[in-house]
Amino acid sequence: MAQYWLVHPRGRTMPRSTTPQTLSREITISGHGLHSNRPCSVRLVPVAAPSGLVFVHVPTGTEIPAKADLAGDLVLATTLVKDGVRLQTIEHLLSALAGLEIEHLRIEVDAEELPILDGSAAPWVDAILQAGAKSLEGRRRFLKITRPVEVRNGDRWIRALPYDGLRLRYVIDFPIPALGRQSRELSLTPEKYRRELGAARTFCLAQEIDMMRARGLALGGSLDNAVVFGADGPLNESLRFEDEAVRHKMLDLVGDLALLGAPLLGLVEAHAAGHALHVALAQAILADPSCWEWTEDAEPANVQFFFRPSDLSIAAQPA
Repeated sequence: MAQYWLVHPRGRTMPRSTTPQTLSREITISGHGLHSNRPCSVRLVPVAAPSGLVFVHVPTGTEIPAKADLAGDLVLATTLVKDGVRLQTIEHLLSALAGLEIEHLRIEVDAEELPILDGSAAPWVDAILQAGAKSLEGRRRFLKITRPVEVRNGDRWIRALPYDGLRLRYVIDFPIPALGRQSRELSLTPEKYRRELGAARTFCLAQEIDMMRARGLALGGSLDNAVVFGADGPLNESLRFEDEAVRHKMLDLVGDLALLGAPLLGLVEAHAAGHALHVALAQAILADPSCWEWTEDAEPANVQFFFRPSDLSIAAQPA
């Protein structure tokens, strides 16, 4: 089993960004949609001033800010909806951007779904790091949780608690031995995102595939872009991490929390959650200003790799 992350060969370090960031240059990535199986292309365009993350549906010119109040269909993907225009499966790109602290960008999409690529955020991470970040004027503003917020649906739940920094705790529990119960916890920094979450692929149960396709979902899914778990284990040749499933849930959570419109400071705990509960938490936070405050002071991360595009490579290390 191998773990994949981007490595800086000399290991130089620098503090986390305290200024708003966009990209240094444009990026274009093409592929096909996980659910539609249709070709799609995304262009990431740097902005000159802080504006948040704004999607543009190129065929109609519709601008759709990455905001929780515009979230629509949340079955097996996160979808934004505005003026009758849908943009589906946005979570992996949003996760990579949030994980690497790129919070201001114009995202042009030529279809109604973003490409699934390899099923993880790693291709986005690679492209973002190769392009490099550019600082904008001003200071980053953080949304800091000041009192608990919780959302439940039966025995599934998610909550945000006060914490200096962003820490994630996630538990999943599936009724097949190949998955079973997995849990993971980490304090999120760009370096930890790259190392521990970004390469984790989306997953499903083999027994669910026919049901999903009957509903018009996962039409573009394959072992090239998803981990499929059968009764005796994954049908793929190997996993990237022993607990790849819960890591991917955390990857999704980072992307869905980007719909807050600002980086979060808090402890987020989730049990058997998914896109619907992730987004419901973001909506609940924004709906109750008494549970959070704006701040420009964040708990500093220890270090992150400082990079130039020419410094980067992909490495596989034994687990």
